[in-house]
Amino acid sequence: MRTCTAIAGVLALVISSGSSAASYQINSDDSQILFTGEVSEERFDGRFHAFEGRIEFDPNALSDVRFDIRIKMGSVDTQSEERDEALTTNEWFDPEIYPYAHFQATGAKPDDNGYVSAAKLKIRNMEKPVSFSFHLDPDMKTLSGSALLNRTDWDLGGEDWSDEDLVSHSVLVEVEVTLHEQSSTASLQPSAP
Repeated sequence: MRTCTAIAGVLALVISSGSSAASYQINSDDSQILFTGEVSEERFDGRFHAFEGRIEFDPNALSDVRFDIRIKMGSVDTQSEERDEALTTNEWFDPEIYPYAHFQATGAKPDDNGYVSAAKLKIRNMEKPVSFSFHLDPDMKTLSGSALLNRTDWDLGGEDWSDEDLVSHSVLVEVEVTLHEQSSTASLQPSAP
């Protein structure tokens, strides 16, 4: 009897110690994923019009923080038809073969301006580490964040566009997302590849 009681106590402790992080849905209806690059030392701005995903966040349990976002690469828009067409070729995003990029992160640490997560970003079926810095407003309604990427990590542009004087290797990605809190019984499920 004592053994059964002890086992029941351990199980109760394990269950009660589960993540209490709030779960949030995000989508492109009221959020933004923006990026900035340079061509021949001239800056250009772009965005993705279609994306969706989930975030789990609890400031008191940062190890339980999770991001799982899918971005539709064919929705790229840089306000230049010629440039957008180039970005959808097989040298760049190639969305006919690789329709989505996949951003995932688990855990976060506090920093001077909010938090930072060691994330993973998969583009063209290549997954690379990314440092993602973010902060939330006091009401937990919006999340803002950024990451500085090197496009050559994903072989974007290939050999024809490898010259950094022609197209900068560095790309700044910035996000501004509205958080829609989900039911406490909802769980964060992995996105499809």
